[in-house]
Amino acid sequence: MPTPKWLTVARNEYRLQTSGIRGMRRQFPLIAACLLVAYSVFVAPRLLGVFVDDFISMLLSQVAVGLMQVILFMVFFVFILIPLSRSLQDMSVAPMETILAAPVRPGDVLMGEFIGKMPLYAIVAGFIAGTFTAVLQPIGLDAVQIILTILVFVFTFLSGYWIGIVVTALLRTRLSNSSRGKDLGKALGFVVALPIVGIMYAVIGGDFLPFLADPGKGGAIRAVLGLLPSSWGAEAIVGFAHNPGDIGVVAFDTFTRLGGLLAFFATTLWIGWNAADRAYSLEPTTFTSAVVKPDGAFYGAVRLLGGGGSFGALTASLFKDYSRRFENLSKLFYVVGLYAMLTIFLVKPREVEDLLWMPLMISPLFAAFVAGEATLRGKEVLFIYRKTPSGVSRFLRAKLLQSWMVVVPCMALITLVSMSMIPGATAADMLIYTGQIVLSAAGSVAFVLGIFLMNPAFTEKSANFMLNIQPAVFVSIALAIGTRTALRWAFPTWSRGAIDFYSTILQIALMWVLAAATLYLGKRKLSGLE
Repeated sequence: MPTPKWLTVARNEYRLQTSGIRGMRRQFPLIAACLLVAYSVFVAPRLLGVFVDDFISMLLSQVAVGLMQVILFMVFFVFILIPLSRSLQDMSVAPMETILAAPVRPGDVLMGEFIGKMPLYAIVAGFIAGTFTAVLQPIGLDAVQIILTILVFVFTFLSGYWIGIVVTALLRTRLSNSSRGKDLGKALGFVVALPIVGIMYAVIGGDFLPFLADPGKGGAIRAVLGLLPSSWGAEAIVGFAHNPGDIGVVAFDTFTRLGGLLAFFATTLWIGWNAADRAYSLEPTTFTSAVVKPDGAFYGAVRLLGGGGSFGALTASLFKDYSRRFENLSKLFYVVGLYAMLTIFLVKPREVEDLLWMPLMISPLFAAFVAGEATLRGKEVLFIYRKTPSGVSRFLRAKLLQSWMVVVPCMALITLVSMSMIPGATAADMLIYTGQIVLSAAGSVAFVLGIFLMNPAFTEKSANFMLNIQPAVFVSIALAIGTRTALRWAFPTWSRGAIDFYSTILQIALMWVLAAATLYLGKRKLSGLE
């Protein structure tokens, strides 16, 4: 009987994933399982002992089912996002061409790759489940309940990962046919994680448990989550917690819920396997000539802000190039959404000064996503400016102005909206603190632009890209903490409001000094680019 083609693909994928341990491929799953058992039984209970009482009290409370539904939904959704965000960031058609050229069905390739990677992801799921069951050990769960709890996590994770693979295949084949589609795919890959980040912040902030306890709002959320397969396993785990060591009491409910979870996993495998033949297809690409339309009023205003003439045209051109990419807009949406969720769920401002920290911390990240784009178009684009008369200076000034046009209005609007949430904030407070945030954000843009010119990142996959973002955020935090500490030490009798106000001014001044230095060094680097 011939070996199924998907099984052959799975073996090759497993060999590829374990290429670093060729001598112990067959023993690796057994060794990993033993290490997971040792971690769950001996290591995790000692590491997490401080959280046991609080977690058990929540698991036995009236919000236990809702809490477990949220936890398993989060991990289910995260495993969907893993292949989705990773694959959409690289929208080249080469992987699909390879699959279509192989003498096997695309469904067999997709299934084989999933089965080949399944042991590694099962280990990750087992590690997370082992951590969870270690916290539950003081309740007195028996061995069967612990094993079933681990299986709930494993099949929930694997179901999510398989769904993510299939959805990714469907999106790639639809979006890879045009440059606009590829750009949209990269944008989606960047912002799909925002909902799960919002749920995580809500849980950490402490407002989510009272929300779940509310019979009206919390009941509606639990009803919606109860329709998802991740919630079936959650209800079984809560049943174990209420009946530790007695699996017989909840045997029927456990059988139906876990059976439903297994049936869902098998059904998604079958549907995805058969849908992959349609997912992996390359349609003929049609080419149309681009038609350049006259600039509207907005780009006319951008040109005027640039002083008109050739420099204004250059500024408007850079703005067009930036705004026409969905990927760039998705980064702005991501930063604004991240700031909104941090403010809503984690930061509880009582005074104007409490809310000043968040814009100061978020503006360097905002600046990095906007100004850092200066080098991402590639070295060839920078060479064009370098070869033209005064091209480096003109490009530097135009990119700086274009970045300010994006970052400064957004940070001003964010600050005004945030301060409107504070009772007692006057119009003078809004004007003063918004001005401080605007000056700080403008300095951050100049600082980040200089860093990216000093250490160019020509692609987002380059290690320099993340390496450049880190000092931008770190310097802003260090200046904020350092200036406040220095003023408290030098002027111990000053009030908190005075220290925050003057330390912010000192921080802005130091940021502009650093920005001038990095811009000068970045200009020299660009002028001597080889």
